[in-house]
Amino acid sequence: MKLNHDLVRYVLLSIEESKEMTGPSEKTLLTSIKKYGNFDWNDIAYTIDKLNEANFITGKVVWSNNHPSLIMPGNLTLEGHKFLDNIRDNKVWQNTKDIISKFENVSLNIISSVAANLISSKLGL
Repeated sequence: MKLNHDLVRYVLLSIEESKEMTGPSEKTLLTSIKKYGNFDWNDIAYTIDKLNEANFITGKVVWSNNHPSLIMPGNLTLEGHKFLDNIRDNKVWQNTKDIISKFENVSLNIISSVAANLISSKLGL
């Protein structure tokens, strides 16, 4: 599967919105993500899995017969907050996507660096 960078951002924003100390429930997360568009449940589960592997969230996915049976989004880690802080602003996100669109694939680290550089240049740093 391919990691959808927009969905990564939407999942992180949705988890951050939660007022629950342990993060949103699966239902709350799915409802929150729907405001950004219609995404396949398998894609959401895959994104949650990869964000956990990247240490951006504490959540996990329970898989059964190669299909997600339960999504537990968890909460943002400090690394997740750092990444989201770089890509939160819609204008920064759009500019970041414009820059990275010149390449077939880029990592989340590169996305974060591009966004951080855009922010730094706007601040005159």
